[in-house]
Amino acid sequence: MLSLKFLLDADMPRSSAKVIRTIGFEVEDVRDIGMRAAKDVEIIEYALKNKMIIVTKDTDFGEVLRYPDHPGAIIFRLPYAFTSKELNERLVDLFKSVKEDEILDAITIVELSRYRKRSLINEL
Repeated sequence: MLSLKFLLDADMPRSSAKVIRTIGFEVEDVRDIGMRAAKDVEIIEYALKNKMIIVTKDTDFGEVLRYPDHPGAIIFRLPYAFTSKELNERLVDLFKSVKEDEILDAITIVELSRYRKRSLINEL
């Protein structure tokens, strides 16, 4: 089992950290570490330094050209009206549906009816 660690962005429900911990992973919430108003680049740098995968609704974190050194991310692209409970259910579904090594070194996009993954590792 890999020891994945996650960094929860400020646009995610606080309850998502509890969900991630319940599944068995380490997680930090940017609001709890003094980074509530941090710029995206600061969050990326923190995640890289601490080997964490960002969990967010901010699609800017998927811009690999803008952030060539990328820690990986799980990005939720769900309807604005989704409740915290519904979002957390999708989070649990994701962890049940994919293997840990599929999340590592990748950007995973969570949509209504599917997950998409873009590897951050250049394969020759």
